[in-house]
Amino acid sequence: MAYFRKRDNGWEYRISYKAPDGSFKQKSKGGFATKKLAQTAASKAERLLTNNVFIDDKQTFLDYYHNWAEIHKKPNVTPVTWKKYQHTESKVKLYFKDTKLTEITNSMYQQVLNQFASTHTQETVEKFHYQVKAAVKMAVHEGIIERNFCDFAIIRSSVESFAKETKFLEMQEYTDLIRQTREKIEYHSYAIIYLIAVTGMRFAEAVGLTWDDIDFENGLIDINKTYNYNTTFDFAPTKNSSSMRKVPIDDQTINLLIAYKEKYWIENDQNRIFASVSNAAANKTIKKIVGRNVHIHSLRHTYASYLITQGVELISISQLLGHENLNITLKVYAHQLESLKEKSNDKVRKIFEKFGADLGQT
Repeated sequence: MAYFRKRDNGWEYRISYKAPDGSFKQKSKGGFATKKLAQTAASKAERLLTNNVFIDDKQTFLDYYHNWAEIHKKPNVTPVTWKKYQHTESKVKLYFKDTKLTEITNSMYQQVLNQFASTHTQETVEKFHYQVKAAVKMAVHEGIIERNFCDFAIIRSSVESFAKETKFLEMQEYTDLIRQTREKIEYHSYAIIYLIAVTGMRFAEAVGLTWDDIDFENGLIDINKTYNYNTTFDFAPTKNSSSMRKVPIDDQTINLLIAYKEKYWIENDQNRIFASVSNAAANKTIKKIVGRNVHIHSLRHTYASYLITQGVELISISQLLGHENLNITLKVYAHQLESLKEKSNDKVRKIFEKFGADLGQT
């Protein structure tokens, strides 16, 4: 049963309950503007206790983030993505130390972001903020804290990101690379570079392909799994459910894959198409071909950029890339979309010029 009292800082509730170890404990929380708000919060806390959900509102933010990531993320993400959550945890430990979750304010969090942004790129800080905010959102949902202290945070890094030229190939570089790699498919690193260049696949998706994923008749590649080439060296789920998709390939690519299978493919127990290509080897090869500091993931960005310039609808590009939502595509390729703005403006002008001319004829 909950008890309520009014204090200088607002209403407070206090609940007595029996812990799993048999001891009797009390849970309290104050600062509510009205008794009704305190009663609502107490009811929620009592329901959690009834269902044996014991939340320690005295725990540090580091402890909470660790438990949240272990429960909600580790079982549901790839090993590569899990490493990113562990990296964020190391930063939480560095910046927040033993600070209790309930003690962190918006200003305190903004100060941490400012410090982090002074030595890290915008993209890195945004990823840190995204993961921290998700954890804190759960803390709000569980009733440990009332507000998400990550809301309204401003992220502005002064550290330059990697130059855009390392993310994209110029059009001449892109066409030359496709030409060179398709002429040397006897080399497995060339073969996988070619396929990624014309499909926009992630490297882990490409090395996870098996021959039954290729629909030669309909010209489609079924991307339904990845390959963990860092730790387990076994098949793994795709990055998210949206990453499970079918990507079209042209007749020339189909013929190249048939020739590759018949002449150069090395049979293996997992039936993988590219079982003998490492990420390091692929990166080394692509840098050799292009002649500057680009990497295998640059092909994915260039593929998308090329489709944008060819007028393919953005929602279709987002689906071909396996992005979780359209906002990700808009954010990553904002620069390319900006370059098409004037072209789109001219198209809109012509549409309404014709519309006006048609009206004048009636």
